[in-house]
Amino acid sequence: MKILAIAFTLTAITTGCSKQPTPQEESSQFFVGVDTSKLPEPAKSAVSAAEKDIELVLKGRAPACKSEADSAFSDGGSALYKCKYYDLTVMQSIYQIGNAYGVMYGPIVTFPNDYSVSYVRFYSTEALRELKGGR
Repeated sequence: MKILAIAFTLTAITTGCSKQPTPQEESSQFFVGVDTSKLPEPAKSAVSAAEKDIELVLKGRAPACKSEADSAFSDGGSALYKCKYYDLTVMQSIYQIGNAYGVMYGPIVTFPNDYSVSYVRFYSTEALRELKGGR
């Protein structure tokens, strides 16, 4: 009987916890804990636009803020976009960790006054190619 009660209690606790965002789910948001609806303008528009561009870049797509990069780097493909509210660097830099070769890839958003947030990760060349749909 005790085993049944413990199993029921654990199931109830697990079910209740499943409604809470996990740390992994929360960390996929770029601005964790920010209710953008409560931000004043232009911060509200800036955060909303940045989140959209970040999501696109993390999916291997071009940002929405501009159709073409303003400049590029000779590091393997990094590009700089001068967006309305921020600068967006899409880092794509050839990198080696030990004997693993790949690319450091991801968005870096720099707001006025040099406040930056980034989501740069190491990808194998194959993983990045897959993320970008074979490109």
